[in-house]
Amino acid sequence: MRTLVGETLGKYEVIELLGSGGMAEVYKAYHPSLDRYVAVKVLHHFLADEENFLTRFQREAKIIASFRHPNIVQVYDFDYDAKHQAYYIVMEYLDGQSLKTVLQQGTSIPLEEAIHIVTSVANALQYAHRHGMVHRDVKPANIIITGDGQVVLSDFGIAKIVNTDTLTASGALIGTPAYMAPEQGIGQAGDERSDIYSLGVVFYQLVTGSLPFEADTPLGIVLKHISCPLPPPTSLRPDLPPGVEAVLMKALAKGPNNRYQTAQELIADLQKISAGEPVAGPSPQASALSEADLFLPVTHQPPISTEHKPVWLSSGRIVLILVLLVVIISGGFLLQKRTWPIPFITPLTTISPTFSPTVTEFATSTPTPDLTATFAANATQFVGWIATYEATTGVTPTPSTTPTPDRTATAVAACVFDMTVIEDPPVWPAILQPNQKFTKYWTVENTGTCPWPAGAEVTFSSGYSITAITLPAIPPLQPGETAELQMTLRAPDQYADYIASWQIRDANRGAIGEPLKVMCYVGPTPTPRPTDTPTPTPTPVASPTPSEPLHFSVPTVVEWHTLPNGNWWARAGITAWGGTGEYRYYLNVISDETEFFNGTFEIEWGHCQAWWGSIYVVSGDETAKWEGNIPYPDPSRCQ
Repeated sequence: MRTLVGETLGKYEVIELLGSGGMAEVYKAYHPSLDRYVAVKVLHHFLADEENFLTRFQREAKIIASFRHPNIVQVYDFDYDAKHQAYYIVMEYLDGQSLKTVLQQGTSIPLEEAIHIVTSVANALQYAHRHGMVHRDVKPANIIITGDGQVVLSDFGIAKIVNTDTLTASGALIGTPAYMAPEQGIGQAGDERSDIYSLGVVFYQLVTGSLPFEADTPLGIVLKHISCPLPPPTSLRPDLPPGVEAVLMKALAKGPNNRYQTAQELIADLQKISAGEPVAGPSPQASALSEADLFLPVTHQPPISTEHKPVWLSSGRIVLILVLLVVIISGGFLLQKRTWPIPFITPLTTISPTFSPTVTEFATSTPTPDLTATFAANATQFVGWIATYEATTGVTPTPSTTPTPDRTATAVAACVFDMTVIEDPPVWPAILQPNQKFTKYWTVENTGTCPWPAGAEVTFSSGYSITAITLPAIPPLQPGETAELQMTLRAPDQYADYIASWQIRDANRGAIGEPLKVMCYVGPTPTPRPTDTPTPTPTPVASPTPSEPLHFSVPTVVEWHTLPNGNWWARAGITAWGGTGEYRYYLNVISDETEFFNGTFEIEWGHCQAWWGSIYVVSGDETAKWEGNIPYPDPSRCQ
């Protein structure tokens, strides 16, 4: 393995290697000009060979660099080092240890502390989801506990910077199997609710001391998340309050539609537990992953006897399971240079009309080292499952109603639908009037394996509900093709910054690609700078106009208050002078996403902690920068 220890990467002196993973290496480094230590994540070389990598890297790095939240690792910088041919992201260096390390040490975590950790991570997810970012790899290794007890979530944006299609083809998975939501396990990108599922697994592990599903292989774990009922937490820890079990059962529902729909909903129930209030559990159907949750089109389903309503074992669903196994194995694990033995899904659950589960156990054969032979044995066992199921229930699918399998339907079931935004120009005009009609444009590319399906549409996903007048029409793009999407909206009626996300979804409500974000500012029309009335002169003589260098004042808090989650919120302002007299303001990095207006901006930070950041003011060809901290406004409230 190469090492950069002792080298200089851009402005940063690399000191030691902190860790290494499938996509990056993380180093501790020193930034001399600011006299501080930082963590530098250096992406592996092979990632830069992917198509559109640079565009994705710059776009996602700008977004995560704009994040300012006490429970999210702060990103300071991102760049490319020509000498080492390395793309890297610079983050704050945290003096602490990961939750994974804490768990490996066998430390017992009290229930109150577990709730605090999960609530802190949920706060981070709520902030990120509101800004259109899905983490996709929430796990203990990415949760840092600092020396003063602050809980911080790291590694935002990495899953979007890398090309998930390329990684899947090379045998890698975006996410960690032990914490992966069922929909991610079958090849879907996942959405905000996938993050909630992963956080639910972390919560389950914290309060029970065990993972909900374990197996000898990664594929075995994935299949258990997809098909096996969740072991009730009280079966491992009988003293758990009912509210904790209710939260876990809902967060870990197989189907995304049966889970918490937002991190804020999860936070609300965690607060009820802390207050001793009752928490409603999930619906009985939440224990099964439905066809709609699989996001795969199903064109026909044979009639089933009303006496038994099996979730998985109609003939159509057996075919679906076999297709899923082929997709998972051929798309991910066959291409790895190792031979994972494929486990069998031992428990087979059927649901009666009263939703009382009946579990039938089937013996498993001993897997062999040969992957092809093992898969053949699996297929044989699935046939045995069908025979056993029919003998046990007396239910046999009616052959006359089952259409002849056609290759087109099978191919569609194996499709991966995906989309990447390749151009995202800012809303124009930059300052909207209340209720003003405006148009947002995106250029998108079909980065999936199949043409986009008929019936795909754009639906509201998250953020402020800006009124949409006309939604984009979704064309049936072929893989690799691009198109411009156009959306007409009406600005809100109050002065403020607004962020909202819309999502392209197929006819089965499956998400296609990343959200389409709309960021706009509603405010007063800027007053033109007054100028003297020109006076005609007989002979105009050009002379240089003296101009003062660009300056601006130190940020000053103009109002602040404490939020319900304990963080403090403030509106701060600056005053610029000099330059051309026209100014643009940016928070932390210069990008369309981080621009603020009229010299005022908002921050949110941890209780009693000073906010740290940077401000840029641009006037003509000049740029001025301030970097520093805004102290907590009322130190007397701090112990």
